[in-house]
Amino acid sequence: MILITGASGAVGSALLRELDGTEEVIALTHHKPVGTTSVRGDVTRPWLGLHPAEYRELAAKVDVVVHCAAAVNFSASHEHLHRVNVVGTGHVLRFVADAGARLVHGSTAFVARAGDGTPFDAYAATKATGETLVRESGLPACIARISTVIGDVPRLQAFHYLLGFALSGQLPFLPCTPGTRVDLVPRDAVAAALAALAHDHDARGDHWLTAGPAALPMERVIEIAIDAAAARAQDDEELRDIDQTIFHTRLIDPAVASTVLTAVLSRSSSSAAPSVIERAANLMAAYDNAEPFPTSLGRIPSGPPAPTVESSETALRHLTDYLTGLPRQTWELS
Repeated sequence: MILITGASGAVGSALLRELDGTEEVIALTHHKPVGTTSVRGDVTRPWLGLHPAEYRELAAKVDVVVHCAAAVNFSASHEHLHRVNVVGTGHVLRFVADAGARLVHGSTAFVARAGDGTPFDAYAATKATGETLVRESGLPACIARISTVIGDVPRLQAFHYLLGFALSGQLPFLPCTPGTRVDLVPRDAVAAALAALAHDHDARGDHWLTAGPAALPMERVIEIAIDAAAARAQDDEELRDIDQTIFHTRLIDPAVASTVLTAVLSRSSSSAAPSVIERAANLMAAYDNAEPFPTSLGRIPSGPPAPTVESSETALRHLTDYLTGLPRQTWELS
């Protein structure tokens, strides 16, 4: 039996769908019910938040744990990130040991960029610490380093908002060094890779679930977004006769953007909510001018094929189609 933590999230829910009908699965859920057998628990608590008898009963059944539960809000407090990504991982490792099970540990490719001073830093650091716990446990385990997940996810995440702001005409410029590549991976591909790792009794070490060399330049990402916005405008009477170039997001040097933002923010109230551009700048800092991630896709036994530029563009078009179909108020800042 496979136990999935974080089964209601972007990755966990896709993995449930991938395993549907092929494997006996049980989900550990904290808040939301999921469409499979589940137990209500909490990885941040001892015994996974279960009654000891329930914990022992579950441990007697489980052969593999796929740990997808994580705090992924980069602006969350360090205490919250540590509690979920480090303490929670420790509790999962204890369960894996008690169950005599194998572990597929969901991590992030951004651990490779931990310590670079970006807004991702606290998140990446806690995920890196979680990886260290896994390696030092001595348990049969592998680590899945996942990059930016895209698709029709249950809850929109940071990159979805960045693209949505661009699609809705709220992002006149984006701080980005020319040639910067943005590693995006469809959640269905991530789910297929995790399922393959869960079924591979010999899976060990690090596996990069990323686009790798097929990561798209940010210029191309914006081009595809502009095309999607133009297509949307043809179906919208309010937008049809407007010159669509006013909605085009332009890439500018991050140093210039920083100067502009500093000047603008110095004239703003200290209690003012962060602007769209400020939020976008914080997000892009983790991607800007960074070395591409490697990828293990195409080399995991029974896993998905290696991404190509064409498949990356197709996945991005599907995402833009999905985002343009969402209500306009989705992109309104509170």
